Amino acid sequence: MKQLPGLVLFAAFVIFLNGCTQQVFGSKTSRPIPLAPLKPVKATLNVQKNWQIKTASAMGENKVHPFIDPNTVYIGGASSASAYNKTNGKLLWKQKIGETISAGINGNAGSSNKNAQQIFLGTSNGNALSLDANTGKILWIERLSSEVLSVSPGKNGRVAFRTIDGKIHGLSSETGELIWQRSQRPPALTILGASVPVLVGPLVISGFDNGKVAAYNLKTGKPAWEVTIAIPRGRTELERIIDIDGRIKPLGNALFAASMNGNATGINMQAGELAWLRSFSTSTGVSVDPNGLYSSDDKGLIWKLDPQTGSPIWSMDDLKRYEPTLPVIINPSVVVVGDKKGNLHWINTVSGKFIARAKGDPAGYSVEPEVSGQSIYAIGKGGVLSRFSN
Repeated sequence: MKQLPGLVLFAAFVIFLNGCTQQVFGSKTSRPIPLAPLKPVKATLNVQKNWQIKTASAMGENKVHPFIDPNTVYIGGASSASAYNKTNGKLLWKQKIGETISAGINGNAGSSNKNAQQIFLGTSNGNALSLDANTGKILWIERLSSEVLSVSPGKNGRVAFRTIDGKIHGLSSETGELIWQRSQRPPALTILGASVPVLVGPLVISGFDNGKVAAYNLKTGKPAWEVTIAIPRGRTELERIIDIDGRIKPLGNALFAASMNGNATGINMQAGELAWLRSFSTSTGVSVDPNGLYSSDDKGLIWKLDPQTGSPIWSMDDLKRYEPTLPVIINPSVVVVGDKKGNLHWINTVSGKFIARAKGDPAGYSVEPEVSGQSIYAIGKGGVLSRFSN
């Protein structure tokens, strides 16, 4: 892949205020502000619903992502993990965990051409687990320091778990043994969630609630570099939240990420230095390819930025206050985003206009869809798993 000179991490901050209220003058009562109706879409992309199933893995506000290998989609929610055939949605296995799943799913497929051998997840009770990807059998359980918020992929015998107390734990993917542990002190007030650690070469890189992105050697935990992408500002505690909760994305020699009440920024991973900063606020994180950097901000606007500079290319406000998920890239021309009402929207990356819309989980989406080829797999708050293709 062609490297992008000077690129750095894109960190954006998004605070979604669920159930925005309007104060009635002279009264202690409040009422929800009604959402503006969605504008009709003149579909120019033929989107097909391949299958849709109701699973037992309702996850509510927990941000548990689907994990996909060449043949299977894995999900987790409530107290069970499940595997489904990608082609027809048939249940392959289901494993009761006995605790609320709060993080994952991730795996150790190693490449897009190989099936996973293990999947990894974490629980609200602070347990890290590995399951056999073919059968769902629990391979190991390791007790960590607190609630697990996110899990990295597995690589070279290691997997990293992020916990709510600001720690990242490097475990043996074979045995679950704790090999190393690093910590970033969290602020007093944070939002529930954490960015999914990414693996780049020998490093595992994670965002933290103190506005920092840090890289560690995955094998040993030795620190490699650390950058600050946001500093607390504002008069209230809410205004001073600077969590990096959304997806961070590597591209060439650059890393892009997102945070609350902070900046969009790029990080040169070789030097461990910031390349650019741009004021931005999101909790969803970023998606990136050489043509654009995509995110949804804390007001519900969708943005395309120049990945070299952070300069806006376009923004659209059609999903304002619909709490859109991170836009994910299907191909250079199309991104897809979910919203809190259970809609999935396909957007042209050149024009910034809707080109298709479909209904998924009526309970809405708190995590973005996962892309495999020209298909997407979306799991909603109510446990409805859908496959759409175009």
